[in-house]
Amino acid sequence: MKPSILKSIAGLFCFASIDAFSVNRVFVSTPAQTQQKLVKDCMTPNPICLKTTDSVDDAIQKLLNLGFNGAPVVDPIAGNLVGIISAFDFLSKEEGGTLLPLVQDGNPQNLKLAADAARRICAKTVEDLMSLDPLTISPNTTMKEAAEIMTRDRCHRLCVVDGEGALIGVLATSDVMRHVLKIAHQALPEGEKFEPIDDSLLSP
Repeated sequence: MKPSILKSIAGLFCFASIDAFSVNRVFVSTPAQTQQKLVKDCMTPNPICLKTTDSVDDAIQKLLNLGFNGAPVVDPIAGNLVGIISAFDFLSKEEGGTLLPLVQDGNPQNLKLAADAARRICAKTVEDLMSLDPLTISPNTTMKEAAEIMTRDRCHRLCVVDGEGALIGVLATSDVMRHVLKIAHQALPEGEKFEPIDDSLLSP
């Protein structure tokens, strides 16, 4: 990458350190923009979805063929968003094996964890394996706010829903990365060229 591009990207970050309770905090910001981009400007519209009735094997094959590591899950009849599934869900099924956590204290939370583990171990369909209550976001949310939500909740994708709760798109971390690169492009000195983005390196 050219030094000028590196300088431009480095210029995106403004650091301020505050000594409070012996903890240094770092603040990061991007250059001021006349109009902030919204989620609807950067999301993937009409996303590929899995159905609750899809088998786990079919879901894995479909995601591998598409080069995706996760997807929203919809009800096959109503078509409404009911969950989300990711590579971590498939990994948790494999990691669970045939062993269930032993619950001896009758704690409701531990019982729920044991039941969830059993559901994943025995999962045959996407409905058995998916994560319920996916994080959703409005298409009119700013990209800055979306990035903050992803960072706070450590999630790789947000389901974009309209005012009636219908799924209209997906915002993935790869979309945020593309947005950051475009900002870096705009920050380059006049006359400088920006290396094209290879989308294959930013899988959803």
